[in-house]
Amino acid sequence: MVKKSLKNTKNSKKTKLNYYVFLCLFLIYTVCNSQSNSEKLNPTKIVLMGNSITEHWQTYSPLFFEENSFLVNKGVSGQTSVEMLSRFQEDVIKQSPKAVYILAGINDIAQNSGYISIDDISKNIIKMGLLAQKNNIKVVICSVLPVTEIIWNEKIKNANQKVIELNQKLISSSKKNNFTYLDFYSKMKDELSLLTYDGLHPNKRGYKKMSAIIKKSIEEIMNNFN
Repeated sequence: MVKKSLKNTKNSKKTKLNYYVFLCLFLIYTVCNSQSNSEKLNPTKIVLMGNSITEHWQTYSPLFFEENSFLVNKGVSGQTSVEMLSRFQEDVIKQSPKAVYILAGINDIAQNSGYISIDDISKNIIKMGLLAQKNNIKVVICSVLPVTEIIWNEKIKNANQKVIELNQKLISSSKKNNFTYLDFYSKMKDELSLLTYDGLHPNKRGYKKMSAIIKKSIEEIMNNFN
């Protein structure tokens, strides 16, 4: 009886061990399969690279980002093109996205880091684009948004004229480097008083307008990838 009892105990332990091994394997399979399905459902990643206008977009339009969960918001308030260029490798290249939208320049015009020429601002933005292009990432250069004034630096005069000049350089450079150019400026300038809360930063209505503009561009990119 003792031998039989010991044998039953061993069999019981073996059964439990087999059960736990099976359970572990099942859990590993479930996790891996879930990740695989998630990748199949959402294989494309698109980075939005920018400053406060990009960063606050997600706060004002959470539903837009929920509906487009592949968008990665990499906006940092107050940053100039120089600062964005310095983090581009980390925040864009290492994300391995299919595409990047670059919206930059207004903080350079505002001289957040001191004076910088319009030509140099453009060059910094294009450098980001070239880095992305080198890594097989589709590049979309966004126009700087229209502006009536820069309230945190009243010394900046004719800010909107500077925006126009920068956008013209971005259009030319985008064509030269085979980048896509997304024109927010011309589609927002006539309603600017209704689309911003300070003559520069978009309000909820402004972000709704921006979302509508970029949505069409995103759909075209997604169709090309599918």
